[in-house]
This record gives sequence, C-alpha cells and structure tokens, in this order.
Amino acid sequence: MKRVLLFAVLLGWSALASATVYKWLNAKGEIQYGDSPPVGVHATVVHLLGTEAAAPASAAANPTLSNAAFAAQALAQTKAEREQQAVDSDVATARRAQCAKAKQRYEELINGRHMYSLGADGKRHYLSSAEIDAARLDAKKQVDTLCGSGESM
Repeated sequence: MKRVLLFAVLLGWSALASATVYKWLNAKGEIQYGDSPPVGVHATVVHLLGTEAAAPASAAANPTLSNAAFAAQALAQTKAEREQQAVDSDVATARRAQCAKAKQRYEELINGRHMYSLGADGKRHYLSSAEIDAARLDAKKQVDTLCGSGESM
C-alpha cells in the first residue's frame, strides 16, 4: 500500500515539475513569472537549473503581438541598457577621481613634515604628532573605502 501511495505522489510531482514556466517584464519593468504570459508581452521559457531560451511559443500563444511590437520592446531595452551603462561609466569616473584625491591627501600626510590646519581666524595651527597620526589613519581609511583595500599607492 505504501508503495502505491509513494508511486502516486511521485507521479503527481513529476507532472508538476514538467510544467512550463514563463518569464517576462511587466509595465513597471519588474520581472514576472507564471504558467502563461499576458497577451502582448514577449516572454521567455525558463528551463531547469536557471537556463533560459527565447520562447517562440509565446508568439504562438499571443498571435496579436506583431514583429513591430517585438522590435519596439527590444529598442526600449537596448536604450535602457545604454543609459545604465552611461550611469555606470559616470559613477566609475567619479569613483576614480575620489580615489585619486584620497591617495593624494594620504601621500601628503605621509610625506609632509609640518602639517597644519587653518583656524577660524585664518592663522595656521600646526598639528601635533598624535593629530598627524590620526589624520594619516583617517586618510588611509578613506583610501581603502574609495579605492578598495587591494589597491596600492
């Protein structure tokens, strides 16, 4: 009896495991999953182990979706990808500039002899050895944060 019950459970489970799952983007640009995509949406079939393939079945399931709609969606995606690449490039450029400034400040603190800060009255206030060491430590932390701890000076 147990074997028959186990066989029935495994048979039912295998039928569920072989169901087709689709992946698509909704109107907000969020990824959605389901057993059937909405009409007018380009979807991909999600295979086991996280691999994906384009779903020609989605065009058959959605006969109202034209090639022009596919092209418009692809164009919108490539535009969004280009914009994201531009933002990533700008962030990387700014990060490199911040890193260079932090390294320069650290080098000045390491190589400088008489370090000072300007007071509220505009006069120089020379730093003590302890203050210089604290400034060096803070500058080193800035370099590690902005440049990554693996980069050399």
